[in-house]
Parts: sequence; structure tokens; C-alpha cells
Amino acid sequence: REAADDAQAQQGPTVHPVSVAMGQFSKLGLGIISCLGVSLLALNIFFWYRYVAATQLWGRLEDGSCELKNPKAYTPGWKFGWSFPVTGPSWTDVPCSVQLHASSHDSEMVGEATLHFTYWQGLVWEYLKDSCGKLLPQLHEPFDCCFDGRGTAFVGKVESLPHLPILLLMKASGLSLLTLGPVLLMCINMGRKASACEIPLEG
Repeated sequence: REAADDAQAQQGPTVHPVSVAMGQFSKLGLGIISCLGVSLLALNIFFWYRYVAATQLWGRLEDGSCELKNPKAYTPGWKFGWSFPVTGPSWTDVPCSVQLHASSHDSEMVGEATLHFTYWQGLVWEYLKDSCGKLLPQLHEPFDCCFDGRGTAFVGKVESLPHLPILLLMKASGLSLLTLGPVLLMCINMGRKASACEIPLEG
């Protein structure tokens, strides 16, 4: 028996196949959780970046008067629909690249610019009339506008525009609450379990 014990001691501790499988599963699960966490973090950064960019743009806008240099020359951009939750208004942002002359009491902007139309939507969204080809001919020059002096203008005064920064703040806050909150709680729980496993047992 002593010889058998010596042989077992020389072979080292026995590693159970189930323990190996559990270790591999733990590494795979940790990798999946890490990828998911990085993706959620990147999505949150994007949402907060949109809010900051919109806030800075709204801060630069000033009311003025605009004229199209060539109403028939335009390039349509990507339309985007927005809607405040529950009872808020809904609208489509319709950007059109045009040759524009915008002026106010303090500044002037001449040349190519992105002119944004705000097409208000109802319960049933209209996808045919919210286009540059439909909206540009409806302008009676000169028309009220607001612009930032950096190539961006909106049809209408600042006070008439839907406050996009508020909506983007709501979206960014909601996403962070729903994603980063549970991830933070899960990390705290994992940290507590890891600390508990490191505590040596007495006796």
C-alpha cells in the first residue's frame, strides 16, 4: 500500500474531466460577457456623442433669412424619423444639400450647405411627401431659417424646431440605465463572489 501511495504522489493530483470542462466553459462565458460589455459601452458612447453634438449645434444656431441660389440644384440626404415617447410629436428630418445664402444681423453664410426640413408626422407616417423634391418647391424666398455658420441650416426659426437634444438625452439616459446598470450590478456580484472564494477556510 505504501508503494501505491508513493506512485500516486509522484503522478500528482488527479484532474477530473468535469473540472476541465467547467474551466473551459468559464473562459468562454467570460469572453462572451466581455464582448457584450464592450459592444454595450460602444453603443452608449455613440448615443451620448449624438446628444453632445446636437446640443452644441443647437447652441450655435441663430435666426436669420435664407435664399436658395439655385432651387433646382440639390442633393437629397438620408432622412431620419424622430418621435418623443407616448404623447410627444413625431417628425422626419429631411436634409438637402443646396447652394444657400443665409444671413442674420451678426453673420452670413454663402455656398453649399445642408438645409434641413422638419416634416411633421401624424399617427400614420407619410413617406412620399417628406422629400427634397416635394419640399424645396414649397419655399417662398426669402424664407425664415436658422443656421450655425458652418454649413448647416434649418427651415424655420429656432423656437419652431423640435428640441432634438432633449430627445437624444432621453434616449442616451434610458439606454445607459437599461444596459450599464445591470452590467454594473453583475460586475459587483462577480467581484463579491471572487472575494469570497479567496477567503481561506480555517480549521
